[in-house]
Amino acid sequence: MITAETVFNAFINANIMLIFAYFLWSFTRYILKKFKAPLAYVMQLRLLNGMFLAIALSPLAVFALAVFMQVGLISPSFSISISDFAVAQFLHGNIEIKATEFEKILGLRETITQNILSLNTPASTFIVGLFVAGFSICLASSLLHIFKLRAILRSCYQWRQFGDLKLLLSDTTFVPFSTRGFKTRYVVIPSGMLANSTDLKIVLHHEFQHMRQGDVEWEFIQEALRPLFFWNPVFLLWKRQVQKLRELACDQVLISNKKLDALTYCECLLNVCSNSIRKDDRYSIALPAVPFVHIDQRPFGVSTQEFLKQRVIAIVEPVRRKRLSRKAFRMLLLPSMALVILTSLVLQEAADWSQDRLMLSTIVNLERLEARNSVTP
Repeated sequence: MITAETVFNAFINANIMLIFAYFLWSFTRYILKKFKAPLAYVMQLRLLNGMFLAIALSPLAVFALAVFMQVGLISPSFSISISDFAVAQFLHGNIEIKATEFEKILGLRETITQNILSLNTPASTFIVGLFVAGFSICLASSLLHIFKLRAILRSCYQWRQFGDLKLLLSDTTFVPFSTRGFKTRYVVIPSGMLANSTDLKIVLHHEFQHMRQGDVEWEFIQEALRPLFFWNPVFLLWKRQVQKLRELACDQVLISNKKLDALTYCECLLNVCSNSIRKDDRYSIALPAVPFVHIDQRPFGVSTQEFLKQRVIAIVEPVRRKRLSRKAFRMLLLPSMALVILTSLVLQEAADWSQDRLMLSTIVNLERLEARNSVTP
């Protein structure tokens, strides 16, 4: 039976892994830059998404380890828990602290968990209430965005259809964007763009590339996770990086294929951004969707002016240093994902009946007995 404590611990572990994965990605990108082997934007995006995909796969690794122990493929005494490692270091004398204090430190997380879940203090009640309020607000916001997006799609006119992909024209939306339903994918284009065939061609190539990269699906995943991780700044940073990298990756792929002229591409970006800003409704699309240009001034959002400048520079002045090959990238991605999954195993709660734990418990009892005898007249 899954208890509230199990769910809470899994949630805390997910946040820890989220932080670890993001900083591992940032560190990897920094090291490659120092060694003058920069990752292309497409590879950066795949590396970032791959690490967070590893977070989603980590429960399977935990389950597989438990199964292997049950069938005898792995010894039941096997453990890579960080708390077991700390206990071993204490027993070997590498941690100089009283056993009773060390035991309190080991049980600190469990104590905090019990206090929060039991709601027996004003602080725990406030924390849970704050989380429920934030979760409810974010969930309501996501649902409102979805309803708004559906309303926008219903107000559009169908222009073309290719299998499950529909091209729609809108009289109220001034920024092209792509999104999807359960079975159908959509590319929404401002109807006024039909008068400019060059911009229309660039926009279609751009939105089709988003679909090939799976950016629309990742946008839905981010929006679904936002109510759970609204309080975690690393999740907001991850969301921001994904928004930036997916646009830069699209631009890079399309320009590198030499199907589109760089100058014309930049002019299209400026035209779309300029047309959208001149309208009363500056951002008349709703999430989850992938727009052609971002107009977002929210905290941790993508700054329109700075990011537009970055996109133009990346298009006009591409990086000319030798980039990492695909084979080398796979050799970087797979160990990174494995390290994230390994972290999930390290964070698992250790068994209380292990030999080291029993020895620690014995030392604690001896310390308590000694302390009691020392105060006895």
